[in-house]
Amino acid sequence: MERQIINKKKRVFSVEPNKIPPSEVFTRKYTSLLVPALKKLNMNKNSSQVNQLTVKHEVDMALALSAQEFAWSRFLLQKLSSSNNPTTTTSSSSSGIRIQERSGKEGGHEDGEIEEKLRELQKLLPGGEEMNVEEMLGEIGNYIKCLELQTIALKSIVQDTT
Repeated sequence: MERQIINKKKRVFSVEPNKIPPSEVFTRKYTSLLVPALKKLNMNKNSSQVNQLTVKHEVDMALALSAQEFAWSRFLLQKLSSSNNPTTTTSSSSSGIRIQERSGKEGGHEDGEIEEKLRELQKLLPGGEEMNVEEMLGEIGNYIKCLELQTIALKSIVQDTT
């Protein structure tokens, strides 16, 4: 009798592997990197070295390590790794984006506004000043999505601890 029950239990495997949504993969990576780093900082909370900038450094490092498939992440990781002191933040000067000027006078003011907006985007995106316009616009969407996921994860961590 026991043998028949065992034979009836068969494992069923799907032809397609279970696909985890990229947002969930990012969030899992992010929290698995950030939580241990914050716990380590918490253990040293009596130290005068633990401050908001140190926490920000760990939050940014977890973000960069969680999204290494993106160029902005590699630039952020390089910036964070090259900085021995997490309190230093450097802003590189804008190399400027060149947009092909329209012939004639019409639209010249609009081109200036667009170029200014693109320069602002360059400054906001890690490594944006070293990218061409197409690369930067492709990366900015991924960066925004990762920032949104980061915000959700941080809110969840705060809710769990309060």
